[in-house]
Amino acid sequence: MCKRLVRGCGEDVKRLVSFAEAAGWMVAKTRNLHLMFSKEGRRAVFFSGTPGDRRAWLNARSQLIQADKMAQVQAARA
Repeated sequence: MCKRLVRGCGEDVKRLVSFAEAAGWMVAKTRNLHLMFSKEGRRAVFFSGTPGDRRAWLNARSQLIQADKMAQVQAARA
């Protein structure tokens, strides 16, 4: 995990970045301090660098999982 990327972020954000990197996602910060998760063949997922509620990181984690599943379904159809 890139320490500069998550410096100043809460523990939930650090946990989300660790989960995403372990699943093969690339993580980058946008100009507005949001996090952008990208992976080849998947849609990009954006997440606030300062989430407003305790469920935000769980919702973002769910979006990452759904993007992986959609890519698998589309690959099976092709």
